Amino acid sequence: MQSVLVIGAGLSGLAAAQKLANAGQHVIILEARERMGGRVHTVSDPRLQVPLELGAEFLHGKPKELWSIVEKENLVVGSIEGDNWCFENNTLRECNDFRVRWETIAEELKNGDTSPDRSFIEFINTISADQETKRSALEFVQGFNAARATDISVQYLATAQETADRMSGDTQFRVLAGLDSIVQSLAQFDASDVELHFHTPVHELEWRRRYVRAAGYEADCAIVTVPLGVLQRGSLRFIPSLEGKATAARALVMGKVVKVILSFHSAFWEERGVTNLSFLHARGESFPTWWTTRPIAAPILIGWAGGPPAEQLASMGESFILNAAICSLANALKLDARSVEHRINSYFIVDWQEDPYSLGAYSYIPVGAITAPSTLAAPVDGTLFFAGEATDSEGRAGTMHGAIASGYRAAEELLSMTYRQAA
Repeated sequence: MQSVLVIGAGLSGLAAAQKLANAGQHVIILEARERMGGRVHTVSDPRLQVPLELGAEFLHGKPKELWSIVEKENLVVGSIEGDNWCFENNTLRECNDFRVRWETIAEELKNGDTSPDRSFIEFINTISADQETKRSALEFVQGFNAARATDISVQYLATAQETADRMSGDTQFRVLAGLDSIVQSLAQFDASDVELHFHTPVHELEWRRRYVRAAGYEADCAIVTVPLGVLQRGSLRFIPSLEGKATAARALVMGKVVKVILSFHSAFWEERGVTNLSFLHARGESFPTWWTTRPIAAPILIGWAGGPPAEQLASMGESFILNAAICSLANALKLDARSVEHRINSYFIVDWQEDPYSLGAYSYIPVGAITAPSTLAAPVDGTLFFAGEATDSEGRAGTMHGAIASGYRAAEELLSMTYRQAA
């Protein structure tokens, strides 16, 4: 029986392991953390009414990789509905034209000329749209993609938008039981087929054709699923080295995200007339985007800083980040910061840049690097295979379904090569 090392028990690693085990392979998963899921991290606190997502939170549309699990496990899923509110120039108002404005830009992306490749900010300066629509689109692209508008590739954005449209990706859903139910479903394999080792970081991976060794474990081949930030940092060393992979990894960008979850004694914003709240856009604030736990009603607000705003917060420490979140929310709701602080029941702060096994939130493709994910994903000598959202070249980078799809793809590549060698 062939044996396979899978480096990482995130969504891509688990997806690969499950497919390999179902095909009769013996799999050894090496996971640095004490848990599965990677950048999917659900916590359940008895003080709170809902599971909280410290990492990925929403299903974007209905991609088959996720919805097949939803249907298999009979998971209850709710769509995110409600009103958008915006704060700017000391004014708080409903702004449900936000989606319409983005759709105007999205059509330009899909139907416009994206060649030669250029940054989104260069692209948007060439199209005819009012300044508010352009400004709103810039903020959306930076926040949603955890990217700089001056860097992110317009060719990548066009492909991502086309992919999202095919699966109704602009509609967001929440798994009410928590995303760890997706993780648990992917981890349904027989212990005799799959060994899962926690607290096992891999710093070196020795390899030659049809042999790999890492953290004291040996196998015939390996699937590497560590996040882009880890590859860029060189935290995983290949012996012998893989310069082509290192170059491809450096060509991509690991986006920054800082996330704050604030639980309050009551939904006090409703008392101030901010009712039916889904998203709150606080332009110019350290945390420019907030959302509720819809479709579940709970006195909880989640603050999101992605891209440039996160760069200002990353690695600043818990106290600084919490204070920035409180001030941002207080300004948006036109309240005193102390008034907001006194209403907090509990909180969680997640700076993904500080996680040594992630070193960032999720990847995006900058100008001129549209082929880098394919290079990163390519197998090496029938022995090393690569998965993870950063290896996706079909517009799904940075998504859970992209991670899962990459795991399936790497497993299929390995199995196909194995069958050809056996023939």
